[in-house]
Amino acid sequence: MQGSRMAPSPEQQKLRLPPNVQVRRRGNTYVICYCNNEVGGVVVTETPSGDTQLRPYVKDPVELNKDIVALVAQQMADALIEHAGRQPDGTIPSPPAPIPGTKLLENTMFPCSRCGRITARLVFAPECASEADMLSLGERLRNDVRYAPYPVWLIGAPDSEDDSVARHLTLQLAPIRGEVYREHPDKMNSRLMELDDKHHC
Repeated sequence: MQGSRMAPSPEQQKLRLPPNVQVRRRGNTYVICYCNNEVGGVVVTETPSGDTQLRPYVKDPVELNKDIVALVAQQMADALIEHAGRQPDGTIPSPPAPIPGTKLLENTMFPCSRCGRITARLVFAPECASEADMLSLGERLRNDVRYAPYPVWLIGAPDSEDDSVARHLTLQLAPIRGEVYREHPDKMNSRLMELDDKHHC
């Protein structure tokens, strides 16, 4: 990295970084260092639809580096969503088009009604029709939610087409991993309202 001077990032003051982790901005990249050694970063790009996209990378594929980059990327993504939610029109940018050969999962973030910080996230996967499907997808999402400081649930297929009685497959992914169970959306809605009521701003 000789000859490339990196200016300290103002985001460093806003992110909750562990000891010995620094984030510095270099162009459109936020370089992540641990004990002054680069471990990876997050490249900020714009999608064809004009949305902001964060693309994390890991310099050396060792577990510690992956963990550090995942933690910082999660905080940056949350900050971006919270910022978008505070805009005058209140709209959150639409997700980018999926990469060919991949499927984009619908994600819904629930910001606190008072401070705007995220209190919960639901990931919808109606194609998950069995406990095995839920566990398999939950495992694939493990790194995406590993450092979420708020609850994240995976919501699968309902057991009925009658919405008044349908219970959906449900799996808590973070911050603590749970077991697969079935739950009516009204129960989840009550839990989300309770999280909002009890959120410490």
